[in-house]
Amino acid sequence: MPVANEELKTKIESDFKDKIQSVAVSAQKEVILTVKPEQYLSVCKELRDNSYYNFQHLSCLTAVDYPKENKITVVLHFWSYKTCTQLTLKLDVDRAQPKAPTVENIWKAANWFEREVFDLYGVVFEGHSDLRRIMMPEDYTKFPLRKDFTDDGFIVKPN
Repeated sequence: MPVANEELKTKIESDFKDKIQSVAVSAQKEVILTVKPEQYLSVCKELRDNSYYNFQHLSCLTAVDYPKENKITVVLHFWSYKTCTQLTLKLDVDRAQPKAPTVENIWKAANWFEREVFDLYGVVFEGHSDLRRIMMPEDYTKFPLRKDFTDDGFIVKPN
């Protein structure tokens, strides 16, 4: 049975009041939760394991670079098949030293998602079982999806 977004927002506010920075329903009617960094793993586990939430499916894990705010936001999208509900969770990390705990022990799908974010944004997922580049060469030192990325001649443009 589907859960209404306002109901989900209210439940998150109640259950996680000391573990989150914010929760809101966007203009697109999507629940967006920003978690405190030290509570990231516990909130993720609760979102998966609590029968009310039941977010068994991690459909996407990506990032957004905010150089003016000196942060990279790790963004996770969850789906609950039980309640037909989507949730977005955000975690802000320091852009100069971007680190976050891995969630691959919670959702196996995170393995390659986190490798991609590591490769393209430079976020180090601590505890990851195989954190290495997935698209760029192993010896490449830049992060192509950061907003300050400059082409150093490595990327070949088609004729």
